[in-house]
Amino acid sequence: MGFVSNLGSKISHAAQGLGAKAASVIRKGEKIVADNAGTVSNIADKVSGVAGTLATGAAMIGLEPVAVGLGAVAAGAKGVSKVADVAGTAAKGLIGAQAAVSHGKDAIDSLRAGNIGTAIAQGKAAVAGGQLAATAGKRIQRITK
Repeated sequence: MGFVSNLGSKISHAAQGLGAKAASVIRKGEKIVADNAGTVSNIADKVSGVAGTLATGAAMIGLEPVAVGLGAVAAGAKGVSKVADVAGTAAKGLIGAQAAVSHGKDAIDSLRAGNIGTAIAQGKAAVAGGQLAATAGKRIQRITK
C-alpha cells in the first residue's frame, strides 16, 4: 500500500502543479485580450472605412468587380471589429467577476477572523468587481444587437 499511496500522492501533486500553471496562463491570456481587443477593433474599423471608400470609388469609375471585392473586405473588417469588441468586453467582465469572487471570499475570511475594517474594504472591492462585470454584460448586449 505504501508504494501505491506514494505514487498517488506524487501524481496528485503533479496534477495540482499543472493546474496552477494552466490557470496562470489563462489569467495572462484574459489580460492580453482585455488590453488589446480595443486596438484590434479600432484598426478593423479603419480598414473597413478605407475599404468602403475605395469600393465606392471603384464602383464610380466602372470597376464593379474591384468594388465588390473591396466591399467584402469592408464587411469582413466590420465583423472583425465587432468580434474583437465583444471579446475584449467579455474579458474585462470576466476579470471583474473573478475579482468580485476573490474579494468576497477575502471579506468573509476577514469577518471570521474579526477584522471588520478589512472585511469592509474587501466587500467594497467585491462590489466594484461585480459592477465591472455587470457593466461589461450590458455593453455586450448593446454590441450584439
